[in-house]
Amino acid sequence: MKKSSICLLLAGMFAASVQAAPQLEELSKELEIMSSIMQTSYKQNRDKKGISVRTLQSTYLAGQGVVFRIQTSGSHRYRFSFNGIDHVIPVPPVAPQIEVNGSAIVIENEGHVIEYESIGEELERVRELFVESNDKLSELRDKQRELNWEAREVERRNRDNEFEKRHAEGERRAELEKETKELQKELAKIRERQRELEKYAQQLQEEQREANSKRVAAAQEQSKKFLAEFEQNSADILCKYGSGLKSLPAGEHITLVLDGYADNKGRGKSQDRIYVFDYKDVQSCVAGKLDTQKLLGKANTYQF
Repeated sequence: MKKSSICLLLAGMFAASVQAAPQLEELSKELEIMSSIMQTSYKQNRDKKGISVRTLQSTYLAGQGVVFRIQTSGSHRYRFSFNGIDHVIPVPPVAPQIEVNGSAIVIENEGHVIEYESIGEELERVRELFVESNDKLSELRDKQRELNWEAREVERRNRDNEFEKRHAEGERRAELEKETKELQKELAKIRERQRELEKYAQQLQEEQREANSKRVAAAQEQSKKFLAEFEQNSADILCKYGSGLKSLPAGEHITLVLDGYADNKGRGKSQDRIYVFDYKDVQSCVAGKLDTQKLLGKANTYQF
């Protein structure tokens, strides 16, 4: 009796594994097709001057569902370089409201509205401002070094005069007195020019601080724009082509992982931004029972 039960159990397990093998094979093919569709769609909708999807990898976790891991040009925080200096801008997690007004992009975030012809163009303008300011500071430092050298030279000549005056008499002493006054006037002019340059340096530093603030803001807005468009594009893909994953078992999920995209608030390694969609919700969207916004609203979105 026991042998019979064991045989039946083993036979059942073998039959289940044989049945699952072709299903997984079909799912693998469907996953490959879906990955190709997603890559093509992301590529067609990318901003050439902004953040874009770089790679997409997919896999299946039994009992859980399919997972698409997506890496962007902005993964691990958006990094860009001005004049050879890298600046890392934390990527904000909240997507703004974005509208297209003619050729302009209108971004509304936390009550603030910013309109750009192109976020990429705005970053380019900020980059040019930063480089121009750096060039001015470099030129200013050269002038300051030159003035410092002139001041030291005048002071040296003045010390020589003072030393010689201790032993000079008559006409020679009068000449040295006159030279000393001229040197003091020359030194006063140099000091005045130094003060003017210092004032100008402070002005340039303020311009750089302003440029830095604009650079940070532009990069953050670019990141928000990408995130909002990525979410909308992803939901649109799932609603149009999600039924292609016919072999995905009921009750499982479709998960999108933006690799290293979310900032960890200065606590080290960046986090992934993760979207988990119930497959039944995707099927409802394909059938027209849900729109893309409702599908996004039903997704479990978090950072980890």
